[in-house]
Amino acid sequence: MGFKSKLGVGVMTGVLGLSLIGGGTYAAFNDVEEVSNTFKAGTLDLAVDESESFQFDISNLKPGDYFEKTIVLENKGSLDINKILTQVSADGWENEDVLDLEDKFGEEADNNMDDFLSQFKVYINGSKNGIPLNTMVNHNNPEDITGSGNEVGLKADESLEYDVKIKFVNNPETIGDSRYQMQNIYQGEGATLKFDFEATQMGGDDRSNDEVEPE
Repeated sequence: MGFKSKLGVGVMTGVLGLSLIGGGTYAAFNDVEEVSNTFKAGTLDLAVDESESFQFDISNLKPGDYFEKTIVLENKGSLDINKILTQVSADGWENEDVLDLEDKFGEEADNNMDDFLSQFKVYINGSKNGIPLNTMVNHNNPEDITGSGNEVGLKADESLEYDVKIKFVNNPETIGDSRYQMQNIYQGEGATLKFDFEATQMGGDDRSNDEVEPE
């Protein structure tokens, strides 16, 4: 065998040897363990109890009249609610001028939706201090009706009542020196009120030590 042939056999033998050595590093025994973990967001679901009607369509009101309504708010989610915020808006007002008072008294008998709403006071959850309805409508920041701060405002699967009393306040003021009561300018007028309720979550907590529920 020539020198080149011997060299070729030597190289091949060396490569085969390295291959066998490398193959020998794999273990015949092994074990594989798998840990499965899950995480899932909760639900925040504020609902109105349909068995309790908060909707109202009341007409033919006169100064001194009032009405009371209750809405039942339910937490149907899996998470506790921190705050329930409410905001009131109004629309649908039109100037009726049933008695043609604007023709008689000009600007003194003129009015707008803000003037109309100011004739009503709203009492929340039995409060003795009424809030003018136009003030509530024009208030830009929602009010917290739970008053809970950082505490739980409404626990999951629980409910609370939101009581509203609206009174058409009697105002004895007259138009100028006439015998016409000022509130005559609101005869036949009305508006649609909308109550928006918003639920907010509780603050974040360290959940590192939560126990695993058994399967």
